[in-house]
Amino acid sequence: MKSPDGKHIAELICEGEIKFGPAFYSLKIDDSKINGRIFGHKIKWSDDSRYMATEEWLTTDYQKGPITRVALIDLKLKKLSEFKTIEKGFAEDFNFEGACLIYKKHFYDKGIIKEVEVEIASIDNWKKI
Repeated sequence: MKSPDGKHIAELICEGEIKFGPAFYSLKIDDSKINGRIFGHKIKWSDDSRYMATEEWLTTDYQKGPITRVALIDLKLKKLSEFKTIEKGFAEDFNFEGACLIYKKHFYDKGIIKEVEVEIASIDNWKKI
């Protein structure tokens, strides 16, 4: 999937499938694989192509999961921020609005959806990738 400015390419590579569930993927951005992590199938770029949001999976164990979180990647600084863990739910429906990332925590077993808005400038847990 190309970034809006066409300067970056994100590629999801299928690594397997959860029993009775969705597939999971490794992620490659501009020919660099993000090692030691697995992801869901959704990617959203910011309009300026600086940021990319995706769902990181913290387990592929059918009985323990889903355990996920948002992974926000800053392509300019080559850093990644890990959001709070979502127990028994999924991070979905990413959207960039102004200086914020908006996403939904979806708990399918309970039929609950919670919308979360995060101001990107307030994030302080960036790690080099």
